[in-house]
Amino acid sequence: MPQVLNTFGFEIDPLLLFFSNFAVFGPTISSILVTGATLGKSGIKTLLKKGINHHFRKIWWLPILLIGPIISFLSLLVVLIIEGPTILSYSLPFTKFFPVLLIIFFTGGPLAEEFGWRGYLLERFQYKWNMVISGLFVGIIWAIWHLPLHFIAGTTQEVIPIYQDLLIITISSIIYTWIYHNTNGSVLATMILHTVNNVSGAIFPYWISDLGR
Repeated sequence: MPQVLNTFGFEIDPLLLFFSNFAVFGPTISSILVTGATLGKSGIKTLLKKGINHHFRKIWWLPILLIGPIISFLSLLVVLIIEGPTILSYSLPFTKFFPVLLIIFFTGGPLAEEFGWRGYLLERFQYKWNMVISGLFVGIIWAIWHLPLHFIAGTTQEVIPIYQDLLIITISSIIYTWIYHNTNGSVLATMILHTVNNVSGAIFPYWISDLGR
């Protein structure tokens, strides 16, 4: 919110603006705190182990690594055919691929959010509802979590209509739930999926175009 207010011209203390950059870690930090309060150290240990869980059928690495690039590429291809090549000027240069990948993983949504959304919240929802319903509910909350980004200058969400972002994130959540469910509750799998999806959007910038979205 400090960054939102800053975008609208309010004078915000620079130190507060700096610390607001870490707000992205809210879901993961919250999941650890609530787990610790309710289940103690053993619960936190179980939660964090999900972040290194690679004990699932190797075939699931295919959708983890390919769903994002395929969807992004096909969307971009449609934009290129109908609207022309102008959109390619927004593509991530190959030389910046690895730095951006690391930045997205460590300071973007994957590490900062996935323990909260999939590792904690999805698990609780699935006590009551099936996989699809649980994924939808997590997606709605996940989408609402992103709302402030639509009002911060320089973000990806700034150029995306809110209703489109809500729809994209909510539907994406079902895919994340499907992956999580079939990888023995691996937050590692969803963190990598999250990273690959975001990087794919940078390489194939379909999201710049209303048609692409």
